[in-house]
Amino acid sequence: MRMQGNQEAPKQDMMMSDDGQPVQGTIQALDPLNRMPPGHSLTGPEGKWAWEKPPRFVDPEEAIDFVIDKLEEPAVESDMLNLMTAGISIEEIVETVALGGFATGHYTPDVAEIIKAPIAMYLAGLAVENEIPPKMFNTKTGMPPVEENVSEAQVFNIMQDREPERIDAINKAMEEQDQAMREEDELNNESFLSPKLDETLEETPDATIA
Repeated sequence: MRMQGNQEAPKQDMMMSDDGQPVQGTIQALDPLNRMPPGHSLTGPEGKWAWEKPPRFVDPEEAIDFVIDKLEEPAVESDMLNLMTAGISIEEIVETVALGGFATGHYTPDVAEIIKAPIAMYLAGLAVENEIPPKMFNTKTGMPPVEENVSEAQVFNIMQDREPERIDAINKAMEEQDQAMREEDELNNESFLSPKLDETLEETPDATIA
């Protein structure tokens, strides 16, 4: 669109004020040096955060009962069912529940890890009861992630770089094996129905019994 008359062109940067300074509250106005130095959290008073205080539960069984009681609340249960229906994996929900309980000071990180499996089984049962296919893991198929092993090509490249003599020995052995297999195939093809064998028999004179 062309500018007509003395119409002013729009400002190229809407984050800049008329005097050329960044507008207060924008990212441009932030001072990169105006931040807390590393280790600042260690200088504050102890017990400021919930996870710095003694946990509410130290027994994993008590923590499991507490979490399941929360999950059985109608509003929370409805949210869990909606999340699982939307395709959110049980693994993601359990991770969120475990981290949230630690952040609010309900249990320690060790207890959070211990209660993950029972909570996951509870959510899987809840999904089955409501005819929702449970997606256990945060993968496309919902199955456990498979660790990829080192491929044969990668092993070959590593050996070629570090042990070329072994590569030469392997190649020589494979060539000898191929040659032996070819010779065995040729030998097996020479049956009594072979044309060459028939020609040999015709050229051989009949033996007479003295």
